[in-house]
Amino acid sequence: MANANLQDELQLAQLEKLQLENEKLKQELKDRGKSKPWHAVLIQFVPFVSALVAVAGFLWGVYQYQAQQTRNLEAQKLQSEREQETAQQELMRPWLENQRDIYLQALTAASAVANTDDPEELKRAKVEFWNLYHGKMILVETDEVKNKMINFGICINNACNRAKLNELLHQLGTAMANSMAATAQMTYEEFSANQFQYISETRVNP
Repeated sequence: MANANLQDELQLAQLEKLQLENEKLKQELKDRGKSKPWHAVLIQFVPFVSALVAVAGFLWGVYQYQAQQTRNLEAQKLQSEREQETAQQELMRPWLENQRDIYLQALTAASAVANTDDPEELKRAKVEFWNLYHGKMILVETDEVKNKMINFGICINNACNRAKLNELLHQLGTAMANSMAATAQMTYEEFSANQFQYISETRVNP
């Protein structure tokens, strides 16, 4: 009798379990037919949005890093160019000073040749001019100055009058001023390229 009651209770429990599972299945089928609430849809996109934000943050960090690196390289390049320019100016300083001194000596000698009435002073001035013309001037003169020196030397050999000598003297002084201004802006390579490469027939003999 007790076994029969226990059996009945088990059957009843199984039946109730089947009924509950059936109700659950019906509810799930019913829910499938309904549209999900908007917040449920949004919740589904939360992982995707989080990943997108993380990727965007990473890409922004990479962009900022690259931009900073570019700025650093540009700053280094500018600093290097400034240092090279300063070094070139320091290298050219002795040349510019020598050029100025030698130009002044040549211009002073040419002025004496053009304007002195003293035969001894004229002789000394000519010797000084030709010594500079065939010596120191070759180291520092640029094309324009070289041409004006040649013109003045030719005029000396042709015994030009004072007016002509002074005209050429002024042209020589202007050429020297232009040359010094240009040299102050040049690198040594530019200065060398701007000098005339002499051969024997390009010089005037006294």
